[in-house]
Amino acid sequence: MARLFISQDRLDEWTMDQKATLEAGMLTITELGRVFAVVPAVRFMKVAGDEQDPNDLLNRVKTEEELVEIGADLYMNSVIHGEIAYEVQPGFVGRAEPKSGA
Repeated sequence: MARLFISQDRLDEWTMDQKATLEAGMLTITELGRVFAVVPAVRFMKVAGDEQDPNDLLNRVKTEEELVEIGADLYMNSVIHGEIAYEVQPGFVGRAEPKSGA
């Protein structure tokens, strides 16, 4: 099953506009009536400086648990993996829960 990444900025917009709610790891998209089980995650946006990406992480999404597994350190909007620093976009990754009554 495919995973869905939602940036923190997008989630903030949706909650302010009452289009979504996030409670106890469950994201409900109000208009669709869909529920997603979500966990904190980041999307790798850019390598800091002029470095190459030997870890092949650019444009990938990793949960906080996956970052720990690969030995990467997350701090705010940055991740350090080995000697390489990345700029990341914080957010959540989730999988759709089965629709009620399905």
